[in-house]
Amino acid sequence: MTDKTFTRAGRSTNQGKTQLRFTNDVNRERVLAKNGHTDIEFFELGSAMTKAEATEFLVSQGITEDKPKPKAKAPTRADDKAELSKLNQNKVAYDEQSDSFRKILAEKRQAFPSHSDEQIREIAQFQAQCNQKAFGAAEPTF
Repeated sequence: MTDKTFTRAGRSTNQGKTQLRFTNDVNRERVLAKNGHTDIEFFELGSAMTKAEATEFLVSQGITEDKPKPKAKAPTRADDKAELSKLNQNKVAYDEQSDSFRKILAEKRQAFPSHSDEQIREIAQFQAQCNQKAFGAAEPTF
């Protein structure tokens, strides 16, 4: 980590994301505002501090930045095997009220105009079970 020190610290929000900011320049607030930042707050630290020390100071004052969103778990081969086993047993869950399923229904109605609604629904259910890619959920990654 760097030994660089700062005399001012604060936070600003840009495009909905709030981050801590560190500077020695009193004009930094104007630069941030010019670049579209909002909710800009800076504090004099009293003495020169490293980023870690300044962050501790800000946190003690109740000033924090947005917490990063947790990353989605990457699918594993075991997940794929479990999903394929469900698929083979016709136990894959799909939501018939979802936009994806309604889109499949609309496509099948257009492709098979002489079929009844029940027949169209069966075709769409079959596709939903066999083609999870349409739902963006359980496509095998291997």
